[in-house]
Amino acid sequence: MAPGTPRTATRIVGPGLQGKLEAEAFSGLRDLILRAGGIDLDLYKEKCVLRRITVRQRACGAPSLRAYLKLVSSDPAERSRLVKALTIHVSQFFRNPSTFRAIQEEILPSILTRKQRGGGRALRLWSVGCAHGEEPYSLAILLLETGAQALQDYSSSIYATDIDPTSLQHAKEARYPEASLVQVPARWRQRYFLPDRDRYVVVPEVRRLVFFKGHNILDPLPFGRIDLLVCRNVLIYMTEVLQERVLLALSEALNPGGFLVLGKVEGLAGAARDCFEPVDVAERIYRKPELRSTRAA
Repeated sequence: MAPGTPRTATRIVGPGLQGKLEAEAFSGLRDLILRAGGIDLDLYKEKCVLRRITVRQRACGAPSLRAYLKLVSSDPAERSRLVKALTIHVSQFFRNPSTFRAIQEEILPSILTRKQRGGGRALRLWSVGCAHGEEPYSLAILLLETGAQALQDYSSSIYATDIDPTSLQHAKEARYPEASLVQVPARWRQRYFLPDRDRYVVVPEVRRLVFFKGHNILDPLPFGRIDLLVCRNVLIYMTEVLQERVLLALSEALNPGGFLVLGKVEGLAGAARDCFEPVDVAERIYRKPELRSTRAA
């Protein structure tokens, strides 16, 4: 369903929620959020949606959902805050360790082998929806561990984008609680993190590889000629139509032969299925077919 298409009230407005949400107001709010942030509220659990909307409604002093809808419709700042509230910024270093093992043991070696065959002098990775930065910094650590020589041989960059300015600020500060490091091997924790009171700070060697930028994935893409694109738990908020649109755009951003990594519960949608070939279905890793006689940057 395309953004802005009228829809009937969702299941969230049911007998158990009468008096908390007005069906008509929720329907308008849902369509507004879909247009503004590409987030489909139907993909959320009912309690999660109710809790997050109610928090913002109360914070603004709106007496009803209808009043809150009126406010959000006229206030871009509150609209942005609501989109942020409905986007889960939960991450850890090396979250889903098996995915990062596949990247370290299979994907990065494949990329570097291709580069050695004449795949250009630049190595570009992109973390989409990077939240507080754990994912792109994890990729940087893998590069340092797996491709230390490559960092000398190639101009290497890890781009990290997110729609939320506050999250990007946290990411640039690179200070994390111990809970964020539970998946980091002890040896890597000692090498790549500096203890600072109750936090751990990412060392400059890792930080200098990562470049943060504010970006909405529904806007024109800011990067191209990417070798590895990690877009995990971003598509889950979108309708299939939007997933297809985003995946087709991401395909254009990738070098021929480049890799795409999605979240564990995500997959290819629509025409995008023809743009990628599966590499590791369990880890949701796909590859853009390599064109003959085509050389990456």
